[in-house]
Parts: sequence; structure tokens; C-alpha cells
Amino acid sequence: MAGMEQNVFESQNRAVVYLDLLGFAALVEANPEQLATDAIDTAKWQTLTSDPASERLAAFHEIVETKIVTEQPNHAMVFSDCAFGVFYTPTACAEFSAILMQDFLRAKVPVRMGLGFGTFHSGGTSTSFTGRSTVVRSMFGGTSVVRAVTAEGCGGKGMRIFAHSSFSGLYAKIGRAERRREILRVPSQLKSVSHEVDFAYGLNPQEVSNLTENIKQMAHSAPAEVQDHYAETLRALSRMLEGSDG
Repeated sequence: MAGMEQNVFESQNRAVVYLDLLGFAALVEANPEQLATDAIDTAKWQTLTSDPASERLAAFHEIVETKIVTEQPNHAMVFSDCAFGVFYTPTACAEFSAILMQDFLRAKVPVRMGLGFGTFHSGGTSTSFTGRSTVVRSMFGGTSVVRAVTAEGCGGKGMRIFAHSSFSGLYAKIGRAERRREILRVPSQLKSVSHEVDFAYGLNPQEVSNLTENIKQMAHSAPAEVQDHYAETLRALSRMLEGSDG
């Protein structure tokens, strides 16, 4: 590791990705009595064909937790339909996010992500019992977390990986030889977001075709009010294949 990467590694700041499972609230509202929160492994959720909320939640957790094991982020926090991954370097964070997005699209699980860079503090987790109450704590925070959440909620549509200016500004200073993946400029500024991660890089034509078909199949079964998310995902994928930096 050299140059900017070395400086980042030695600092106390961290790169954070925030993941949000799209459409989960609507699925729960449609099936309020059926959610099976213990159906995390594949063998269980594949039997729950009448419960799309449980199926989607379990698929989300399986993909996230598999990648946590293989990629080993500095920290990882998973809660219901969202998760955080914390990394020493922005290049590792971008790569982790892109590989995750590929896996989500292969499994037809709609997710949007936000990346941020800044301070990070973790106080660990604990569970305590107070009278009849169970209190589960996961104490962490910092500007990196706030910025990653802000990027995900920038208003951009689709299954995409939006980079907060704190992340994209630093990433631009990293030499091309040190980068594992490019970030592309979005067509128009979205609050604090001007770039998104290219998750199509490294895929062969057949893999790209498979992802495109999966996105179209997801759109086919989605309600009219969320069709723009799938259309914007396909437009973003097209820009990635063109390799345009905007």
C-alpha cells in the first residue's frame, strides 16, 4: 500500500457503506402477521414462498453476512433491513460495495447504498434486562456514518451506490494504480452526491446481460409507483458500460 492509501490507513478516519433494503416496509405492511425474523438461512427462507417479506429479509442477510465473512471489514453492523460496513480505506469500501451490489442483483434483491468518509467511533454492543424490558445497544457513530446515510438518502433513484462528497473527493486523490474500481459522475448533482460507484466493472458480457435481465424481471413484478427505480438502475448500468466520467 502506498501514497494516499497509506496515509488513509494510518489515520483515525474510516470509510463507511450504508445499505438499505428497498421495498421492505411495503412487503411487511402487505403481510403484517407473517414475518419470520429467524429465517436467515437459505434452507428456511426458500420454504417461505407465501411470505415475500421473510424471503427478501433472509436473502438480504445471507448475502451481507457471507460477504462480511469473506471480505472482513473493520466493523460490520446489521440491523433488520439495513447494514453498515466500516473500512480503513475508501478503495476497500468501494470494492466491497460493488461486489455486494452484484450479488444482490443476481439474487433479485433491491438495495441502495451510500458511502461516506470521516470520523468513526465504536463503543461495542450489549444486551441488558431492566424489569420487563430487554435493551439491546449498538453504540457507534461519527461523520462517516452520518455522511453514508445522507448519501443513500440523497434522492437518487434505483439500485445504486451513491458516494458522499467526503468519499468521492478523497477517492479522486488516490492514484489510478491504487484504485480497484472507478466512480462515475451522476447526470446531475444530488445534494451532497456527485458520483456513484461503477459496480459493472470486471463483469463479462454474459454477466452484464444476466444482471440486466434480472433488473427487468424485478421491474415486471414491481408496482407502477416504483418503476422509476428500475429504469434508473438500467440507465446507470448503461453509463457504467460506456465508461463515461460525465
